[in-house]
Amino acid sequence: MKLILLESIYNLGELGDTVTVRPGYGRNFLLPRGKAVPATKANVEAFEARREELQRQAQDKLSAAEARREAIDGLDEVVFAVPVSPEGRLYGSINPNEIAGKLTEMGFTVEKAEVDMPEGPIREPGEFTVGLILHADVQTEVQIKVIAAES
Repeated sequence: MKLILLESIYNLGELGDTVTVRPGYGRNFLLPRGKAVPATKANVEAFEARREELQRQAQDKLSAAEARREAIDGLDEVVFAVPVSPEGRLYGSINPNEIAGKLTEMGFTVEKAEVDMPEGPIREPGEFTVGLILHADVQTEVQIKVIAAES
């Protein structure tokens, strides 16, 4: 499926790039969220007419993401106090949704989709580094500390 990107997408392309993606990714993610349009002749002409407006919007999003990164970089660590089994493992796990929720509680606006955990959810106590992809060009890391909750 050929699409024209309406914004920069991490690991895919920049604003205005024509990319080929799998149909499911295009239909279920990029098109419904307004991140791309089909690469038809009419859409190419419409994109070229709106290019300056889209570039200005992209620059505004980039500036906002950089401001969020600066605020998050000032954060020392995020502590999760959770119940731990006698074997030393968590009951459950800490996933991107919980990390985004904790950061939002602390006053930093972070979406679940912006939390990058390639190793999967955290399932044991300790200190971990979790990536945040705030924009295609703005990434940062946050320290997560998981401790056993006092019963």
